[in-house]
Parts: sequence; C-alpha cells; structure tokens
Amino acid sequence: MDIVQQRMAKAKAKMEELFGPGGFERKGVLFELTPPEFGDFTREVIFGTVWSDPALETKYRSIATMTALIVTGKQRELRFHLRAALRLGFTKEQLVALICHMAFYAGIPSSIEALE
Repeated sequence: MDIVQQRMAKAKAKMEELFGPGGFERKGVLFELTPPEFGDFTREVIFGTVWSDPALETKYRSIATMTALIVTGKQRELRFHLRAALRLGFTKEQLVALICHMAFYAGIPSSIEALE
C-alpha cells in the first residue's frame, strides 16, 4: 500500500468516526462542482493527514474546527461539524456553551447565527 492509499484508508476511518457509516462516500458541493481529484485530495489531506495526526485528539480538533467555522460564519459546514461533535460524545449543552463562549471573541452576531 503506497502513502496515498494509506492516507485514504485513514481518511475513510476518520470520516466514518466523525460522520457515521458511509461518511467517506458522502457527496456535496465540494464533490459535485470540482474535479474528482480535488475531492480525493481534500479527503486525503484533511482527514487522512490532518485529522488523523495523533498529536491532537479528535475532540480537540473538533472544538478547533467548530470555533473556526463560528468565527468565519460558515453555517453550513458548522452544522455538519456540530452533528459530528454529537457523534464524538459532546452534549448539546456543551455545544451551546461553546457557541455562547465564542460570542465574546467572534462577536454576538456570529454566535446568534451559529445557534440558529
């Protein structure tokens, strides 16, 4: 198995951990509007390398990702990662607390939008 195949295997495992069975196969705008190689490269790098790096636990990566999405107002991606966080064991109360905490760093409007 070459390095790309190894990363794709890690990506599949990580995406199914985060997004459930079939999480690796999910399609979306990224895969519908770009060449297939771009979607594959994205999965390989983000989930097969970054998310799979043992230097930082998955739950911490999840918090960092949700925080970045709140701050940048990426609501569609945030909803996706909020569902993943629930699969990782976060409670709804913890996720609301994270969003409310961000109000004082990302701004009240960003937090209100994240709560919607």
